[in-house]
Amino acid sequence: MANMALESRRTPTYAPLGGIFRGVIFFLVALSWLLFPRIFSSAPAESLRAPGKVFPLGETLVYEVRWDPPAWVFFMPTISAGEMTFRFQEKVSYKGAPAYRITAEAISSGFLPKVTGISVQDFFESIVDAREFCSFKMIKKTREGKRKRDIFLTFDSTSGKGHFLAYDAGKQPPVELKNEEVKNIPACVQDLLSAIYHTRLRDLKIGEKYPLTISDNGIIKEIELRVRKRENVEAAAGTFSTLKVETVSVFGGLFKSGGSLLVWFSDDEYKIPVKFEAKVKIGKLFGTLKKMQGTNTLAMR
Repeated sequence: MANMALESRRTPTYAPLGGIFRGVIFFLVALSWLLFPRIFSSAPAESLRAPGKVFPLGETLVYEVRWDPPAWVFFMPTISAGEMTFRFQEKVSYKGAPAYRITAEAISSGFLPKVTGISVQDFFESIVDAREFCSFKMIKKTREGKRKRDIFLTFDSTSGKGHFLAYDAGKQPPVELKNEEVKNIPACVQDLLSAIYHTRLRDLKIGEKYPLTISDNGIIKEIELRVRKRENVEAAAGTFSTLKVETVSVFGGLFKSGGSLLVWFSDDEYKIPVKFEAKVKIGKLFGTLKKMQGTNTLAMR
């Protein structure tokens, strides 16, 4: 993904921060490939559970994001990078159809932005069909130091077409970078934010794999979620029984620099992402659930 790559004019010192916050959404929804995937039995055809029973309106999940330097930078400890906040906001109408609005924010804090001198404040918004939970629209507004981008993605499964519009918001007035039609949109596609919630609507079982069609920046990818095993995870929000899920991009990685991803979902009917861990080009990115509001699930006592 072009927007995942660091601009060449940035020095290596800045790489972790930009990569962390442009990458967190991607990491959570399975956008890397494995060199030697294990074989799993395919899950049977499934129907999604009702969103209202899994994540109520107003549900808020806050994650602490940290960066672990590569081994060769042995003198650097694990560093706090900031927070990610996900909100299942409200029910809305999109072109006359019932829909849900989901948002996410990434804000830098802690030691890493102080060292790099780069502040990050990214915003994501997804509008999904309330009936089929397919994406209608996604907005991405990234503010990472001097780099400012506004991206608008829309999907129309009826016509099989979408639209991708990007601006350099650092210019006044904003400069159009790309304005193009996206063809061959499938009947149901997920954006990078809706895919997290779509996964939570599934009945994940150990040893099975689950397909997911996802689009970002005009690229359509087929993703597989592979459920490895059950583990207990300690987080600031509590201790949870979880399902450890590995993610695979079936036809090549969307994450340009490769890497690997693991996500731990709560082992209950609500499937809250409790923890994520990703080996990236420079070190390792990980995050844990810091606090939650308006959720149905409870941590283990």
